[in-house]
Amino acid sequence: MLRDASGRLVMTKGWKNFFIISAILLLIAIILLSVFLGIAKSNEEKWKTNSEYNYENAYYTLSDSLLNMENNLSKLRVTRSDSLVNEMLIEIAMNSQTAVANLTTLSYGGYDLSNAIKYCNQVGDYSKFLAQKLNAGSEISEEDRKTLDGLYQSTFKLGKSLGKVKEKLVEGGRIIDGLNKLNEEFIVIASGLVDGSIEYPSLIYDGAFSDSLINREVKGLSGDDISKDGQEDKIKKILCDYDVKSITFIGENTNGFDSFLYQANMSNGQIASIQLAKKGGAIVMWDTSFDAQEPKLTVEEGTLLAEQYMKKQGYDDMKGVYACVTDGLLYVNMCYTKDDIIYYPDMIKVKVSLDDGKIVGFEGLNYIYNHTQRDTQSPSITEGEVTNMDFGNMSVTSVRLALIPMSNGKELLTYEVYGSMDNINFYIFVDAKTGKEVRVMQVIDSDEGELLM
Repeated sequence: MLRDASGRLVMTKGWKNFFIISAILLLIAIILLSVFLGIAKSNEEKWKTNSEYNYENAYYTLSDSLLNMENNLSKLRVTRSDSLVNEMLIEIAMNSQTAVANLTTLSYGGYDLSNAIKYCNQVGDYSKFLAQKLNAGSEISEEDRKTLDGLYQSTFKLGKSLGKVKEKLVEGGRIIDGLNKLNEEFIVIASGLVDGSIEYPSLIYDGAFSDSLINREVKGLSGDDISKDGQEDKIKKILCDYDVKSITFIGENTNGFDSFLYQANMSNGQIASIQLAKKGGAIVMWDTSFDAQEPKLTVEEGTLLAEQYMKKQGYDDMKGVYACVTDGLLYVNMCYTKDDIIYYPDMIKVKVSLDDGKIVGFEGLNYIYNHTQRDTQSPSITEGEVTNMDFGNMSVTSVRLALIPMSNGKELLTYEVYGSMDNINFYIFVDAKTGKEVRVMQVIDSDEGELLM
């Protein structure tokens, strides 16, 4: 620039060109930035839309489960018929399992729902305990009924707090936008149920092999930390039954241990949620949307597919030890096996579609918390001695060694005795050192599938 005779600045031709070019470049930069932000916003909205199906399905199923639990707990306060009480208790136990599964799905959002999961597990375990009392010929005591009444009140509060999220839908919002309310109110209620700030009767029964994962040391993670980026090949291997179209990093979770959350979109329109542990990249859990169809495969065929899937994922010593069918899905409990000993604490749960044989879900929390190298244990009594023990009129089908978790937090080497009497199947666990029976479970058939009690 130059000054004229009066001292004013005068723009030369060169400076004019410079400013024109600068303005054009700035305009281009603004346009590019707008496009970039638009794409980012579009991707965010696309993720929300895709995630909405999983969250909405989990939310409504959880709502139904809690409502059914609440309804049956309420009816138990006035029902005195043993057969009706037993039926309601089994329904509560089944719905508690469904509630836990859907709480796990909602926890993909990064929210700590462990207290709610623990509460629902305990309600289910207590219901199983009371049902077993009835099956053994005992009666439901007044103390039991007081406990059930307290659980009804607590479950009512839990369900009511969950209903706050529904207000978002009524207002035209989305569940994924309402998860903040879930975080603020639902978790406060659930935490209070566990820490005692909300009063409810303490439960006297923790259930056989129940998922008590609160305040526990993580034993099953090893290796170097993975990065949140560059996990596409691993996720495609996890979803080996599907044609993965895209993978999106969702966020991090620090519930118990650090993990990364992802969403995968398949070419057939299905959506999968995946959680990987930061340490070593272990699979924490994954789940995909599923429409129940008429089963075409047998339980044995589905279990074999689950075992084959585990080998593909690098779990060479896992064996299917229990399986049940619900709504066209086969739920297989896979346990670590070494030296012919079944390690029940090291359990991974796999869901198989009996329609097409695809794996549709995986949950490895027990394995992550419990799997470790243990000292070699040997039984003091033989398998033959256990087979010849007196189990009443039960016909023994199989006997095998099994390490089981005990209510005191310790593990015990046992013989698992499987048999039947009067067309009812039983699992009896015998201390491999003393020969004393320490746990008995009965397989109950219900409309929703088999239930171990």
